[in-house]
Amino acid sequence: MPGLLALAGAWAAALLGTLLLCRLWHSGAAKAPRAAALTAIVLAGAAALMAVASTADRLAAGVGTGVSRLQMWRDALQLWTEAAWLGHGGDTWRNMFRAIQSSPYVGGEVHNGLLDLALDTGMIGILLVAGWFLLTLRSIFHFAPQLMPSVLVFGLHGAMDFDWSFTLFWMLFIWLGAWAVALKTETEGVQRSGVTVKYTPIRSKSRSRSLFLRYLPTQSHPSAIPMRSFFHILQRVTARLIRVSTVMIILFCLVGTVWLTFRYAVAEVQYRQAMSEPDGTPAQKVHFMAALQSNPNRPDIVISFARSLPGREAESLLLNSLSHSPMHPQIYIELGRLAAQFGEGQQAGGYFEQAIALNRYDGLGQSTALYWMEQAARREWKAGYRDRARQTAAAGVQMYERYQLLAEEVGAGDVRNDRRFVMEKHAPGYGENLGRLASGSSPPFTPELTKRSP
Repeated sequence: MPGLLALAGAWAAALLGTLLLCRLWHSGAAKAPRAAALTAIVLAGAAALMAVASTADRLAAGVGTGVSRLQMWRDALQLWTEAAWLGHGGDTWRNMFRAIQSSPYVGGEVHNGLLDLALDTGMIGILLVAGWFLLTLRSIFHFAPQLMPSVLVFGLHGAMDFDWSFTLFWMLFIWLGAWAVALKTETEGVQRSGVTVKYTPIRSKSRSRSLFLRYLPTQSHPSAIPMRSFFHILQRVTARLIRVSTVMIILFCLVGTVWLTFRYAVAEVQYRQAMSEPDGTPAQKVHFMAALQSNPNRPDIVISFARSLPGREAESLLLNSLSHSPMHPQIYIELGRLAAQFGEGQQAGGYFEQAIALNRYDGLGQSTALYWMEQAARREWKAGYRDRARQTAAAGVQMYERYQLLAEEVGAGDVRNDRRFVMEKHAPGYGENLGRLASGSSPPFTPELTKRSP
């Protein structure tokens, strides 16, 4: 399916073809041959047909990407209202879209640069970037109008796609603005060297006097010399500070990028080395610790490391990792699994509820939560805590009922199901066993159903 860029190009071609046709029509047959006019008609018609067909395909009932993006934008706007002025921080959509999505679409990008910026920085960031845009457009409009199409493509297409997520596009935008400033400076330099200053009468007496004094010999107003020297020195110092600050910022960014890249590379190497070692060996633990120290923000490193540790140590590691990855559902799944193994059904239920809230269209995660809720209830039952076991099982039944209802809604076909969210194979069995435990009876568990984790 063609992208939004193809759609915009088709409409632009239709518009340009129409404008060309109008110009040919008004210029007369003598200046514009009939063949050129026919060519313009054909191009405009073909482009219009392509644009209409592409638009219709995208807005087809729940299938085209246009409808999917409208759902993303609606969810993003709802999330933005929760922190409208300051935003939620970096990578908001990528970290939080699974928790707020209204249908199981796949979208690590919100496909809208403005919304992505608003989610991260709020209205304050939008206003700052808008001011930067306006200043750049003003410079380009006055001194480099030939660069205007490039800037418009950056701005308009970025508002409909995730162009602004890439640093390269921002570098190009900064380069276009710097190009316009360079042309402005060159133009001003030419004007200074080629313009002759002439005296022209001005109605305002005060302004006439200031202009008159400006062109008097310096001996007639010696006090102007120190003031002019002061402003000249201040201007030079300010320009030097700006240059030094710019160089320092660039160096800081480069050094920081190299340092982070090195640490992430070390973490990847150590993580792969740990996964190649036998499970539970001291060498594997050493490599996991080195990988985690180099990059504590990777949940896969934390989870793999936790699975190689004893229960309480693994729980402590996972809880500490929440300060780096508070929105990662798999960490809560792991915490729930550990709590279930300890026979702490209520605690396990809380972790699983948090994991489901962060990623409710994860069928495998929901089925895993049901399995471990059943295991927690069984452990509590065998330990003699019958009331706790019934409460744990009742919480598991509620999870199963919500899971079943959500799967039925998605299965009805009213929403997109890019994530292929369905009721997992063993989930009904887990729900049935939880229902028996919640009712107060000790059910005959089927080994192949309860001893195998999803």
